[in-house]
Amino acid sequence: MYFQNPPQQIWFAAMLVMCGVVLWRGDRAAKLAGLACVAAWFFTPIAHFTHSWVGPQWGILSVDLLLLLSLLWLALRSDRIWLLFAAAFQLLEVVMHLAMAADRSVAPLPYALGLAIWSYLVLLTVGVGGWTGRRSDKPQSATDVAAPTLR
Repeated sequence: MYFQNPPQQIWFAAMLVMCGVVLWRGDRAAKLAGLACVAAWFFTPIAHFTHSWVGPQWGILSVDLLLLLSLLWLALRSDRIWLLFAAAFQLLEVVMHLAMAADRSVAPLPYALGLAIWSYLVLLTVGVGGWTGRRSDKPQSATDVAAPTLR
């Protein structure tokens, strides 16, 4: 169900890399976003009821909406810019579902590839956010805040 073909295996490897980066260097927002991505990865095959890409995937849309809401919540509660990009990419993924629901003549391959592209961009954004998270979380000392000097 999760590892049946090479694209699923590649996704799993990318997810492991992202989780490793987030756990190693990420701040609280990055860890929560990574946890939300892992939860969406886990529930997506369970929610894929039809096992056919002809027509909108309502179960996957529900999982993607929950991930969008969690990323939006994190973006509104945090001062991290990368969360806005992650939420925007996830919104585009939801728009792909809605486009398929609005126009059933959309071919299954572009629909599935579009979902994959936006998913990878969400994953990449969360990984980059995890990589850069700790640098901005370090408390500044009084000497760092004072006028900069050449050392």
